Amino acid sequence: MVPDNSVKEEYSFNTMDTKTYNLDFDRKRICGYVYGNDAIKQAIRKAIETKRYAFEIYDWDYGSQLHELIGRKINWAEALAEAYIEDSLIPDSRIDGIRNFSCIRDGSSLRVNFDAVTNNGVIGIEMEAEA
Repeated sequence: MVPDNSVKEEYSFNTMDTKTYNLDFDRKRICGYVYGNDAIKQAIRKAIETKRYAFEIYDWDYGSQLHELIGRKINWAEALAEAYIEDSLIPDSRIDGIRNFSCIRDGSSLRVNFDAVTNNGVIGIEMEAEA
């Protein structure tokens, strides 16, 4: 007897799939829960702001190397920022990539804007970092 392998399971994305603790980055505390696109935005920010290779709790694929751009010439930082950000987001299975990336210089800091292409749609992201 040959088993019937024609049955395929289908999975649909659900906002509850992204339920996680709400991190208040400004007050450095956890308060409640966050869902859907807000949870993905939080994951993006956390991945970008976490130094890669600095914490044993994280896999070596987690985090970014943006901290390496601090003190570098602003042109160098602008050139590498997009690659470092995209590299930090690729391990998240909810994120397919980024597009419409732009860097704006503001003194010694960089403001980055981009659209994160996710399995829940496109999410606009704006962040600022010292360079």
